[in-house]
Amino acid sequence: MDTIKKILVPLAFTDYSQGVFNCAVQMALKNDASLIVLSIINSRDIESVKTIVSMGYDVDAEHYVEEIRKERKQKLNKMADNAKIDKDKVKVMFKIGNPVDEILKVIIKESPDLVVMGTRGRGNLENIIMGSVAEKVFKSSPFNVLSYRDEDVKKSLTKRLHF
Repeated sequence: MDTIKKILVPLAFTDYSQGVFNCAVQMALKNDASLIVLSIINSRDIESVKTIVSMGYDVDAEHYVEEIRKERKQKLNKMADNAKIDKDKVKVMFKIGNPVDEILKVIIKESPDLVVMGTRGRGNLENIIMGSVAEKVFKSSPFNVLSYRDEDVKKSLTKRLHF
């Protein structure tokens, strides 16, 4: 990895995401790189909304997707303000589908020099250190992937080491 000029950071927009974003921003600032923030709206969630609609409830999938996008854009703006990154250096992408597949498609299309991912996504179970999405992307990505770990994950991993 000679130079880092483009960084991809897939975010689940959980509490853990701020740390992942900050890590990616620091890498971007140190390397004068651009940042691509990728948000995947899981197609499984949309199917759940469609099931609820079929039961007669007054919701719709299109409105659900738009509300999620709006909410995530607001969170991203707040995260970017906190991280003090030039918003002109940040490109935001929204995709709908299977998170692993969509992340890998964007990796292939965008050819980032680095992908920054957290080890936790939507499920913050203490015993699960590497989320299934992150694990699959780490195993399948043809590009370099950096694993972000917050203090809780560091402590949990350190406890597991018995030297």
